[in-house]
Amino acid sequence: MSKRKAEDTEVDKMATAEKVPQNDYTIGLVDPVKDYQKLIETRVQVDEIVDDDVTKENFDRTAAAARDVIWRLLFDEAATSQSNVEKASQLLEEYRGDACFYDPTPYNEWIVKLRDEVLKRELLDFWRETLVKKQLGPCWSRDCDLFDSDDTPPLEFYAHAGCTAPFAASLKVRAALEEEQGDPAVPTTPGELSADDSAALSGEFEAVLTKENPLEEYRTLMKRFVLTKIIVPDNVHQESIKKMASAAREIIWKLLFDGTPSPEDQDKAAELLREYKGDAGFYGPQDYNEWIVQLRDEVLKKELFDFWREKMVKLELGPSCARDSDYYDNEDPLPLDFYDKAGCKAPFEANSSN
Repeated sequence: MSKRKAEDTEVDKMATAEKVPQNDYTIGLVDPVKDYQKLIETRVQVDEIVDDDVTKENFDRTAAAARDVIWRLLFDEAATSQSNVEKASQLLEEYRGDACFYDPTPYNEWIVKLRDEVLKRELLDFWRETLVKKQLGPCWSRDCDLFDSDDTPPLEFYAHAGCTAPFAASLKVRAALEEEQGDPAVPTTPGELSADDSAALSGEFEAVLTKENPLEEYRTLMKRFVLTKIIVPDNVHQESIKKMASAAREIIWKLLFDGTPSPEDQDKAAELLREYKGDAGFYGPQDYNEWIVQLRDEVLKKELFDFWREKMVKLELGPSCARDSDYYDNEDPLPLDFYDKAGCKAPFEANSSN
């Protein structure tokens, strides 16, 4: 096959998936995300029918180039700057997303080395705001179909420098840990109950969240009144879950629509929305799935396009589906239409056709 110049037509730009020399997989420091995406488009996501082994090898070469550039952006003292740290963060997000689909093993091995080097050099802002907050640790069953549901969540990866995994408080993980530890239920004799357990048993508690710290308040209330070790009647338990969900929806709405939301308010809303979606996917997603459409419509009506693109679409905060809830199976349709607004597409749309 003859070589083609970069300025050729779009059809000519379609590179074949033939194996190419390693030095043709180049990612620069100026715009690494753009370079990486071009390699993915021209070496991996090609229109031609090619052998899976070739696709995997081409991705692995692209991934190796990404790892090298991320390392240089973060750790080459001559190149380190806030701009380069942001570039590394953006490229790492892109790479992890693709690794979950194509080949997570090299990523999972390398990200531990990256974490160790980040902590060794005391890049604590990058650790907290990028690796932990954006959950860029090892791929696992929650975000990669190549692992089964019995896969162990990578809790230990995040348990450094005073941090914990953002999903450590999720109901599914907590339930799994309690089952593994064989922790017996606390007796429900009234005289032996704490005030919180009595409130959990009756369902009589105030579920109030504020704009100041809604995520932590939500987690605290869930731990006190829902994630209890006492035996609570099913109907009371379900009502408590609904009460917490209602409180989450109310404060998210206020954060976004009581006046013009600040970037901080949008971050708070997105963090709580992500937590609420995870819990809804475990206990029952129907109410969430109905409400999130209303939230999307209001977000677009108010022209909060950054929140739409960077939070709701990028973080996949649309309706629960088989990707994130055991209430659905792989035969249930994915909510592609939900994301097909304001020039966006579902992040998983390309993978859903495979």
